Amino acid sequence: MKKILIFGASKNLGLYLSKKLSNRNIVYNFSRSVINKNSFKVDVRDTDNLNVVLKKIKIKLKKVDAIIFCVGNSTKNYKKIAFSDNFHEAFEYNFYSFVNLLNSYLKVFNKKSVKFIVISSIAALKDINAPITYMIAKNALSVYSKLMARRLIKFNISINLISPGNILINKNNWSKKLKNNKNKTLKYILDNVPRNKFVKPIEILKIIELILDNNLSMVGSDIVVDGGQIL
Repeated sequence: MKKILIFGASKNLGLYLSKKLSNRNIVYNFSRSVINKNSFKVDVRDTDNLNVVLKKIKIKLKKVDAIIFCVGNSTKNYKKIAFSDNFHEAFEYNFYSFVNLLNSYLKVFNKKSVKFIVISSIAALKDINAPITYMIAKNALSVYSKLMARRLIKFNISINLISPGNILINKNNWSKKLKNNKNKTLKYILDNVPRNKFVKPIEILKIIELILDNNLSMVGSDIVVDGGQIL
């Protein structure tokens, strides 16, 4: 039974992972809203807040086996020209939030061994017509994670990424698009995804379980699960 922290666990993929991983592990959830008794209210953009919460976890658990970072946000700004305010917001949610989390963990837990699993996006790897601010922020997240993976593995702290494509999960953006315009949404998948299917959340879960249950020589890996969309 592993001790796992999930950041961004209040909805969508984070909530799904929390429910499934809780069946065989001790899971604590972190988000801006409390979802159950094992939840902590925290804003990962606030380093002081993060330090306080992680200190509480350290007292409670002593050691953590894995930290899943599932934080992200994208304003639906598809303008061809993005301004500094747009970039600032995108980086706050999709890049600096992980920088804050990693730095807080290293400080509070004194660089204890742990597995970081960072949920990124194929938007970091290819222009998929997502908001440009989101794509660049996710790309920065990917580059930073890989650089830090190399520097921290000597402490037995591993950092690996998973970059999903179009995940279909109850109440997420894709489920809403299907509900609002099924034909247009399905046409997008048929035109852009060689496998002609949405990504299922269980596919992400299986990869996470593989990383959790094995001492793999994975350092800074980026596992793409997208049905071939970035090919």
